[in-house]
Amino acid sequence: MRKEWVAGIKVQCDSAGVAFFFKQWGGWGADGVKRRKSQNGRLFEGRTWDGRPSLVVA
Repeated sequence: MRKEWVAGIKVQCDSAGVAFFFKQWGGWGADGVKRRKSQNGRLFEGRTWDGRPSLVVA
């Protein structure tokens, strides 16, 4: 996965005012190297993103 793709989705989330959650890089790291998903981690822009939609009770 490319950094630009993740960045684009984050911009869309920010623009729409919705939570952004980034699970992980997958089999290809941000540096373009193939390795196990657990080794690639889940940092994007130096942090983890665990945004969740807020619960609205009517």
